[in-house]
Amino acid sequence: MSARHEVLLAVVGDVHANWRFLERVLARAVEARVDGILLVGDLGSHDLAHVARRSPERDARYLASIDQLVLRVERCGVPFAFVPGNHDLPDLAHDRNADGRVLDVAGLRVAGVGGAGPQRFGFAYEWDEDEIRARAVPECDVLLVHTPPARTPLDLLASRDEHVGSEAIRERALAHDGVLVCGHIHESPGAVELGRCLCLNAGGLGAPYGRAQIGFVRRSDALVGGWEVIHEDLASGVVSSFVRTDRSRSP
Repeated sequence: MSARHEVLLAVVGDVHANWRFLERVLARAVEARVDGILLVGDLGSHDLAHVARRSPERDARYLASIDQLVLRVERCGVPFAFVPGNHDLPDLAHDRNADGRVLDVAGLRVAGVGGAGPQRFGFAYEWDEDEIRARAVPECDVLLVHTPPARTPLDLLASRDEHVGSEAIRERALAHDGVLVCGHIHESPGAVELGRCLCLNAGGLGAPYGRAQIGFVRRSDALVGGWEVIHEDLASGVVSSFVRTDRSRSP
């Protein structure tokens, strides 16, 4: 990371073009004086919900919603990065799309893994576990992914008490020294530590289970473990904080 001793990033969950909640979340990010913003995917309108329903008109509405989202985030005046979610186009053309590469966000190296898997439901951006395992693992500080790691509190469906995350993402987290941020499962915001990786699901802004909520990642030399993640429910006022354990411990 840079020579700065502390960096604070906001983490925005699945927006799904919910502008009312997004504006509230971005206002909170500005109030917190964040150094950058990370968006975990499922950014635009629901026009791409299933690829079988795609049409030029639906694509145009979706792309217009992406332009609107980027404009609103840029107004915050800080660097940002995003990955596409399973409801997004896998080839979104934008210089802040971190999918498959590393971007600098406020001095932190952010590597992205977009899309969702391993289940396939006919959404725009889906993959198999082996596709993720075959990707190169770049050196980074923050893993910015859409799908949560499997068998954690972050991938638990409320509707049927089932874990639906990715084993390949879990493996990547266990091999990582730093932070992972994700979304996808709107109803399961929170944090868990996997090896040396502190993982945060920021929760969803869009339906289902959408509400005004935001995550934060803090990198600070003042923390024993170097990293802290925070989840704030802006509707209830409940704030949860999770600090990585001693960085010198064994995985």
